[in-house]
Amino acid sequence: MRCRTIKIHGAEIGCAILACLLLMTAPMAGGQRGQPLRAQMPFVPPPGYDDDDDHGGGGRPEPLLQGEVPLADQQSGRSLAGYSWNVRLVGHNSILNRGLNGNLGWVDDCAYVSAYYGAADPLAGLAVLKVSHPRRPRLVQIFPGIPGTRASQVHGSQTSRMMAVMPWSDYTAFGDLPGPNLLQLYQVPQGDCGHPVLVGTYDFGTIIPHEFQIWRDKIYVTNFGGSPGPSIMVIDVQDMAHPRLLTTWDLSDEPGMPKSIAHDLSILGEDDALAGDGTRIYVNVQLSQAISFPPTRNGMVILDTSEVAQGKPTPVLHRIGPVLTWPLECCLSHSTSIVRIAGHRYVLAMDETFRTDFCPWGSARIIDVEDEMNPVQVSTFSLQVQDPANCAQTVGDNAMYSSHYLGVDNPNDAKLAFFTWYSSGLRIVDISNPAAPHEVGYFNPGASPHTLFSDPFLTHFFNRNVDYALSYVRYYRGNIWFNSVYGGFWTVHFGSHDGDDTGQGDDGEGQGDDGQGGH
Repeated sequence: MRCRTIKIHGAEIGCAILACLLLMTAPMAGGQRGQPLRAQMPFVPPPGYDDDDDHGGGGRPEPLLQGEVPLADQQSGRSLAGYSWNVRLVGHNSILNRGLNGNLGWVDDCAYVSAYYGAADPLAGLAVLKVSHPRRPRLVQIFPGIPGTRASQVHGSQTSRMMAVMPWSDYTAFGDLPGPNLLQLYQVPQGDCGHPVLVGTYDFGTIIPHEFQIWRDKIYVTNFGGSPGPSIMVIDVQDMAHPRLLTTWDLSDEPGMPKSIAHDLSILGEDDALAGDGTRIYVNVQLSQAISFPPTRNGMVILDTSEVAQGKPTPVLHRIGPVLTWPLECCLSHSTSIVRIAGHRYVLAMDETFRTDFCPWGSARIIDVEDEMNPVQVSTFSLQVQDPANCAQTVGDNAMYSSHYLGVDNPNDAKLAFFTWYSSGLRIVDISNPAAPHEVGYFNPGASPHTLFSDPFLTHFFNRNVDYALSYVRYYRGNIWFNSVYGGFWTVHFGSHDGDDTGQGDDGEGQGDDGQGGH
C-alpha cells in the first residue's frame, strides 16, 4: 500500500510517519454488511507526544461583516489567526492534525470526537480526549473507523454511562465503497472515561440513519431520506450486547398525511436538555409535500413518547399539536434543543445550508412551546453575512456561513446559547429575552490548510482557508467545548458570563457549575 504525500511540520512529523506505518500494517476494518468486523487495536499517540494548544483562534475581531472570513484575509493569510470577541482560547488539541473531524460527545471530563468519514487509516476513527486540564486536552486513543461510512455522529450519556457512535453508509473522501449502517454501543467505566469499552452493535440493514439522541436505555434515531424507512426508530439498549428495535414513527402513519423524514431531535429529560421524564421529543422534519400555505416542507413536530418512558412492550408515539412549518428557500430544518428561559419552555431550532454558494444561509430560531397545541416562533437569530444585502460580497468568500448545532449554559434556566456556525465559528448569543436574541461574543478558529485529511472531491469542505465549526457544544465548569472540521477540539472561555475575565475558566480543577448544556 502506498502512503499519501503529506505536508506536516515540526514535532508532528514523527506522528505522521507512525500513522503511515500503521496504515500499511493494520488489518482493514470490515465494511461488508452481514460480515463481522475484524478487531483492531485503537491507535495510541506515541509516548511524550504533546499537541499544540495555542494554535489559531483568539485573534482580532472580525474586520468587516459579522460572521465573515473575508476573501482578502484568506488570500493574505490573516484567516490563519482566526477572530474573537469577548472569548479567549483556553486549550486546543489538533488530534494529530488529521482534519475531517465530526461531532462531539462527552462523559465526565472526556471528549469524544468522531471522524467525519470512517476509513482504514488509523487516524480516521473516534478520538478520545481527556480534558481534566482544559489548558491541555490530551489525546488518549483513536478507535478504528469503518471504511465507506459517514461516521460523524457521536453522543455520550452521563446518566447511562454510555457512549454511542453511528457510522452510516456513504461515499467518502477516502474513495471506499459504501459500507454498513451501524450503531456502536460503548460502556464508559466509572473513573475511566478515557477507555470506553465496545459492548454491542445494532445493524440497521438497508436503512441509512442520520442522527440520534440517548434517553436512559433508549436511543431515538432519525432517518433523513437516504433510504426507505420511518422518520424515527427507537432502539432499546437495556441489554447493550443485544440491542433491538422497539418502535418507529412517521407522519405518514397518520391518515392523509405525507411521508416525512427527520434530521434531529431533542428529548425532554435527556442529559443535556430541560429536566423531564422522557415523555416528549421535539423533532426537525421535512415533508414529502407541503401541507400549509404558503407552501413549505420544513418544520418541527412534538411527539408524546410516554409509552416508551413507561416501558410498554409495544409503545406507540403520538403527535401532539400541529406540524409547525416555516418557509426555507435556502436549506433544511436541522436541529433542536428544548430549554427553559425565564421559567417558560422554548425550543431552540437551527436550520442548515450545506453549501458555499447559496446566500442567505441557515439561521437559528426560538420557538415558544409552552402551549403544545399552539407552538409559536418568537424570533430568529442570524448574522450579517446572511443579510441578502450582503450576499454578493459573502458568496465570493467560498465559505459556509450557516448555523448548525448548539448548546446552552443551563438548559433549565438558559441565558446563553452557543451556536456552531460553520465558517463563522462559535457564536455566543444572549437569549435571556427570547424575543430579542443578540450576540455577545464569538470565537472563530484560525484556518488549518495543511491537515492530513481533506475533502477535495466533495465540494463542501474544499476551501481550507476557512475552518468549519459544526459540532454540538458543551458548557462545562465555566468553559465551552466544541469541534471544528480541520482545527480539531477546542476549549474556550466567555469571561463576561461569570465575572472571570481571565479567559481561563477554573481549569476544570474547581467545583464550578457543570452546566452541561447542549447535547
